[in-house]
Amino acid sequence: AELAAADAAVRPGAPAPDRTSEDAVIEALAADITAFTREHGLARTVVVNVASTEPQPAASDDPLPPSSCYAAAALRAGCPYVNFTPSAGLHHPRLAATARTAGVPYAGRDGKTGQTLLRSVLAPMFAQRALAVRAWSGTNLLGGGDGAALADPAAAAAKNAGKERVLADTLGALPEGEVHIDDVPAMGDWKTAWDHIAFDGFLGSRMILQTVWQGCDSALAAPLVLDLVRLVARAAEAGVTGPVDGLGFYFKDPDSGPADLPGQWQSLLALAGRLADDGPRGAAV
Repeated sequence: AELAAADAAVRPGAPAPDRTSEDAVIEALAADITAFTREHGLARTVVVNVASTEPQPAASDDPLPPSSCYAAAALRAGCPYVNFTPSAGLHHPRLAATARTAGVPYAGRDGKTGQTLLRSVLAPMFAQRALAVRAWSGTNLLGGGDGAALADPAAAAAKNAGKERVLADTLGALPEGEVHIDDVPAMGDWKTAWDHIAFDGFLGSRMILQTVWQGCDSALAAPLVLDLVRLVARAAEAGVTGPVDGLGFYFKDPDSGPADLPGQWQSLLALAGRLADDGPRGAAV
């Protein structure tokens, strides 16, 4: 019954705006968010983008993509915002000034749930053991809405950018190799990721590591979304504004912080400690 009630409350998506209508679209979305907050008597509403991946905007002066319209609406409604996708959202250059002055916390982008999570653990091992990575290639098989959306090469390119950043930031350079994403509708919400890593050991000894990751996408993502909602809600309560430092643990392409998972874990613990402080609201966190 609770799921049925939630489904009945879903609003239809906004139409794709042009430059003359986008402000009206943003205003209508912000009004929806505000009405939701009032209807349920909420102290705080957090907006999370879990929609299908968009291609990156072609030019900064084009109309805002839907993800950016929703992000702007969240800020206009005074709501903390989380971008769990690689879509532009608040990273659109035309929203930079709005994000700086909105007075709410936000975090992103692109939830790290599978292949990139594993890469952020393995890449530091190679770097710290001075094992030169010559090539790192991968393949993803997935179905459901994500598989269908990522069949678009432009959307897949946006998704892969975060995967590449983890390797480049951790290893110091991006090794040879590509990541391929294949839509396999029969897999539904399950996904399989293969990685093939070619590296050099002592005296140039050539070696490889291969990994297989199989998981249920929604079961991997849901607890991260719940964590992020709680964390940015608490950050808002504590008076934090702008990008929240310490949340890279959850993202492929975080706003700040280290790229390796152990470093991100320590940053998250430090953030949790600061947010757990019972000091006066509005204090810098």
